[in-house]
Amino acid sequence: MLSMAKGIKVGSEVRVLRGKFSTQKGVVQASEGVGRARKWIVKLNGGVLERFSARTLELEQRHLITPPSTSIRAVSQEEEDSCSSNTSSDESSTSDNDEMREVDEDGASRRASDVSERRTNWDNRDTAAESNGDDDRVVLDGVEWRKMGDVTVELNGPAYQRKAALYHPLHERSTELDFWKMMMPADLMRNIIEATNLHTEMAQKPLDYEQLQHFFGILLAMTLASGGERRDMWKTESNGPFPAPALGRYMACHDFERILRNLKLCVYTDEELADDPWLPIRSAVDSFNRNRRGGISPGVTLCADESMGSWRGLAAKVDDAVVGLPHVTKIARKPEGVGTEYRTLSCGETKIMLQLEIQEGKVPMQGKEYAKDYGSGTSSLLRLTRYWSGSDRTVVADSAFASLKTAEALHKHRGLRFIGLVKTAHKRFPKAWLQKYPYTNRGDHCVLQANIDGRQYMAVGWNDKKLKMFISSTSRTTEALCPAYKKRFRQSTPEDRTSAPCVVFYKEVKRPAVVEAYFDNANAIDVHNHLRQGGLELERHWKTQTWWHRNFATIFGMCESDAYLAFRYFHPLAPILSHREFTERLSLQLLTYKSSFHDTGPSARLRKHMPVAPTEQPLQTVVAKIMSSHTLKTNMRECPVFQYKRQRLEQDEEGTSHNGRVPSVQRKCSVCCERKTAYYCDECTQLHVEIVPICNPGSTKPGFTSCLAFHIDQVAIAL
Repeated sequence: MLSMAKGIKVGSEVRVLRGKFSTQKGVVQASEGVGRARKWIVKLNGGVLERFSARTLELEQRHLITPPSTSIRAVSQEEEDSCSSNTSSDESSTSDNDEMREVDEDGASRRASDVSERRTNWDNRDTAAESNGDDDRVVLDGVEWRKMGDVTVELNGPAYQRKAALYHPLHERSTELDFWKMMMPADLMRNIIEATNLHTEMAQKPLDYEQLQHFFGILLAMTLASGGERRDMWKTESNGPFPAPALGRYMACHDFERILRNLKLCVYTDEELADDPWLPIRSAVDSFNRNRRGGISPGVTLCADESMGSWRGLAAKVDDAVVGLPHVTKIARKPEGVGTEYRTLSCGETKIMLQLEIQEGKVPMQGKEYAKDYGSGTSSLLRLTRYWSGSDRTVVADSAFASLKTAEALHKHRGLRFIGLVKTAHKRFPKAWLQKYPYTNRGDHCVLQANIDGRQYMAVGWNDKKLKMFISSTSRTTEALCPAYKKRFRQSTPEDRTSAPCVVFYKEVKRPAVVEAYFDNANAIDVHNHLRQGGLELERHWKTQTWWHRNFATIFGMCESDAYLAFRYFHPLAPILSHREFTERLSLQLLTYKSSFHDTGPSARLRKHMPVAPTEQPLQTVVAKIMSSHTLKTNMRECPVFQYKRQRLEQDEEGTSHNGRVPSVQRKCSVCCERKTAYYCDECTQLHVEIVPICNPGSTKPGFTSCLAFHIDQVAIAL
């Protein structure tokens, strides 16, 4: 006997094992729910429709009795009839069967006509492409595509396999504030303090690091309030059911407004601004990109897409002087479709944003790297992925980037794989061939392969509700382990279509593995945008007429969303928090932040017992002092801190090496927490009375920041 519920699908013939319908047979018409809560809707031989759990059914014969599309339409009507009355006569059952048979015949005839039309088009297809009499071969601009069977092994060999990781040490006591410090660029905060304090209004009470954290905490607290004016956040008496925010406990209202009026992100002159109108925000974007490059190692997949920063203010030039946003992008399909467009790259596994690129307008973007050779979409993707060259990761992108040219360029210049959804950029891609191919059922697919300079590429057509076409240089085309679940609704009773509750069920559509890989990762940036614009909504709460303040609100929201995603994914003992709960905790921690407070973040050990340097000290001077004192030493056994532990450690090592020497001690690096090293920071070891191991700079992979450089940067944050 086959195991219960194993292999049951829509159209399978099953037998009921227990209950009042025991031993009766029927055909599965549809399913409701997923996982253990799934219910199968079975039409028994007597014409009755009933719901059964998986454990009450046994598979008799696995074949599609009726096509899924027509069976679902029939089930909807038939189930409504069955729900209206629990008992029905033989006459009503016969009439129901006749109606269902008519629906099936109509659907089958329509589907047969569609298939016949497609086959006719296939036989009479356009011969503009060179086919040489071979229906399974098409040549487009010198690229020969051949129809193949399913690709059962990974195309172009095994792909990169590694989980996402942070370059920051974490432990079970890491707080929301620690993840915020990881995602908010430290050099950006230093630039804000330096540029803001240049205003004369800030001379008497300059901005410092602690006040900046309180300022950020108030910005987050504004997003948690339900409407009202900004000054209402400082009220001490409540006028409704909710308590008054009373933010005056942390920062006076006039101090917040003073910082907000004078807030600048970097120092620049009028001449520099005339040459580069995006200069007020460019340093923030560069700091964001450097922070992500040195702070996180993404997983197997990288996702590329667009993000919008909302702006409804000025966007014009007066006498060649920029008085508003230098360039406004309008995309009607976006929820916030007017403002600054960013081409973005994120990790498909963690959904954390990795890289940003401002879309400055048609003419400026034509002067960017690779733009003349590859055009807008491909060149943007090459610039966004420059830090992960040679890693053999897979890039997933939608039709704004996807083309055969993109797949070739990523392999040639970056050593990366590609999966993309093709719509308009179909040069040298067999779009017409895939459109005319006669697909029989929903979920069918067709594969063509091409060999270009020794590299294999495949064009895949997947027959969903609409035909979807993909270009790929990786993955397989065998049936995916998880089909596509299409959520559907039906009313439980046909008589009352207004107040009757709807029944939710899921329809399964088979798909190849390459399609599964695309849709599992292509929504990464959409999820991130929803957290920033639909959850945090800082751009809506922070009302401003200064365009770089609005762009900074966009980047600030990205950092907060990244902190939440990192906390949820990387924290070893992360509680289950919603985005709003995370924002509430982070806002309180920022409002109560003290410079002398020894929190449990990754930089806390480096800041412990260190004197706080004045914020006016230039960054170059601070880094130079740190580099001169924080040097690496090897042979941990010579470290004074290690001497008193020597006897116990030698006993734990269980002997000596073959030449009689005691083996050298190695510990995991305190920065990356991945590799073992015999090097340690002498200054921090003496300061904390604890060994601080650091990787040797010579062992750093190309394209990544060395652990020593990151260690020095963390010390600079503490100062």
